Amino acid sequence: MKQSQLIKVIDLLSFVALVAMLATGFLIEYSLPERSGASAVWGLTRHEWGDLHFYCSVMFLVLMSAHLLTHLKYIKSAVLGKATREQLYRLAVGLVGLSALILFIFILITAPVDLDERPKGWQQKTHE
Repeated sequence: MKQSQLIKVIDLLSFVALVAMLATGFLIEYSLPERSGASAVWGLTRHEWGDLHFYCSVMFLVLMSAHLLTHLKYIKSAVLGKATREQLYRLAVGLVGLSALILFIFILITAPVDLDERPKGWQQKTHE
């Protein structure tokens, strides 16, 4: 298989993994409430969807690593200063995206979690 064909296959598979990761993430966040018990979508519980989400995320990470490996020649030329002006712009955009991703992950990891915080309008029911 030619390298250009390999790149196309890796890019297609990474797109599919990204869409699956986003779909399962939105499903977990918006369709399956926490502590939903027996609630299920298409026969899978919240935790099973979470497992699927995790595996899609790992697959996406592996495919993105493979994507970078297939572009190693371009990365090497850019680092050594042999890249064209257009390639330098693409590299700059990629670095900005990578920086934003790292910042986003850092914010998620360092954000304080208050488990006692209740949503607006929440009232505790009293049993009389």
